[in-house]
Amino acid sequence: MLEPTGLTAAQRHQAFLLAIGLVRNLAQQLVDFDEEHDREWNRLTGELLDRHADRFPALTRAVAEGAFAATDFDPLAFGLDRLLDGVQVLIDRTARN
Repeated sequence: MLEPTGLTAAQRHQAFLLAIGLVRNLAQQLVDFDEEHDREWNRLTGELLDRHADRFPALTRAVAEGAFAATDFDPLAFGLDRLLDGVQVLIDRTARN
């Protein structure tokens, strides 16, 4: 798929490693996920943030604005989109040089 892009073999391989790393990371998170531990983590980190909100104002605002609220967020699609955006920048830069 990356063959006609003008990227070197090493760059194509590195792009592949980025993509497979993302997939492996997300797969491992799914394998390791435990709902009970997730609830406990959220409770403990919520308590910690409540006690130290003044030390972490940006994080406190992000939480208040819903940054961690449940959504239909697809981490694989998001990650691949960002990764491929970056690979496209590399392809474009390579084509200019």
